[in-house]
Amino acid sequence: MFAPFDETKARQVCQKMMEDLERDGCEWTGMFGALVCQDAAGNEVVLRAFSGSYEGSWKRDGWAPPLFDEEKYKAAILPNDKKIHELSEIPANESPEQKAARDKERLALCNETLQKIYSLYSFCCFDQKWRTFDDISKEKLLPTGTGDCSAPKLLSHAFSLGLRPISLAEFYWGKPNSRLVPKTFYPPCDEKCSFILPVILGLKIIYRDQNILVVDKPSGLLSVPGRGPDKQDCVVTRAQKLFPQMIKQPSVHRLDMDTSGLMVLAFDDESHRALNAQFEKRLVKKNYVAVLDGVIKEQEGRVELKHRVDLENRPRQILDELYGKLAVTEWKRLRVWTRRDGVGKERKATSVLFTPLTGRTHQLRVAAAFALGAPIVGDNLYGREEESVGNVDGGASGRLLLHACDLVFAHPITGQEMRFHSEPDFAY
Repeated sequence: MFAPFDETKARQVCQKMMEDLERDGCEWTGMFGALVCQDAAGNEVVLRAFSGSYEGSWKRDGWAPPLFDEEKYKAAILPNDKKIHELSEIPANESPEQKAARDKERLALCNETLQKIYSLYSFCCFDQKWRTFDDISKEKLLPTGTGDCSAPKLLSHAFSLGLRPISLAEFYWGKPNSRLVPKTFYPPCDEKCSFILPVILGLKIIYRDQNILVVDKPSGLLSVPGRGPDKQDCVVTRAQKLFPQMIKQPSVHRLDMDTSGLMVLAFDDESHRALNAQFEKRLVKKNYVAVLDGVIKEQEGRVELKHRVDLENRPRQILDELYGKLAVTEWKRLRVWTRRDGVGKERKATSVLFTPLTGRTHQLRVAAAFALGAPIVGDNLYGREEESVGNVDGGASGRLLLHACDLVFAHPITGQEMRFHSEPDFAY
């Protein structure tokens, strides 16, 4: 993962932590972390954490607590613990069939215990609401140790105390291994933290520097605030909550609420002007991946349509050669496959890579439905009724299977080419 906050101040705290660990002769192996925060009065507050349990203890005075009740955790482990240890021992003269049966039984017991353990976790998020692992995934078992790293402990503890994070850093301590070097700083891990940190922070941060922020927007979240108090939660307001130094109007482009994928925001006015100019001059390259409901026989093509908003049915778009604005989209077929729809029926689908050359409202959705004759799966405006109910193969229930997967632009200050790619959370 990319480090979500600047590391400078937290690294200074970590250097002092290393000196203390060295002085105390600490032989424990694991990750330590520090989070520098601000309270409501602007005072700095420093939090510290360790990954997992530190020398057999999950909770220690002066350190961020675990994301579960320790006594309940021990009680969840106890029922299967003895049997799992017995199944871990390799009997003499064990046949391949016996080994397979033993491994299968051990795995089932381990997964059963893991499910019980994960039901105990809860973490405080950016909006000071407490969430559980069910809010991340109800369908698959998360990797062992998810939620035990320093970063989620620190951030959850900070938000629970009403603090605002400003600097986060983690370092490895102990014996070297194939992946980690002692006394070396590392960003939050991809293996486990990538599942939990976007939920805690409210945003999946792909890249951040002093000028720009690149995020991976989830489906169902607005890009910018809408009208009314019920439409204020969006990428922009969440980003400004995490980074109060961000300008009032940081967005230079947006994605439909139902579309997921890459967005870039500006921290300062100069960066905003430079990025905005690139979008206006069509110098920014964007690719989207989509799953269409139906078969597209051609390999690739170009769609040019004029459309405008349907005044009687906002925000739906209608074709209008006279008053519509021209929308230009290039597309390539990726594959044709068979999926099950929201009512369990098999349907033919075509995965497509869209490259929009203009930036019209619902441009790709209109191109798929009206020009290609195969609406995007999950499209509740231009799709088929049965496909707006839910998605079985390929995505979370009911979401639009459209994702902004590539974003290429010149850095607004340095001019360096910035390339970002994001895989969708649905099959394509």
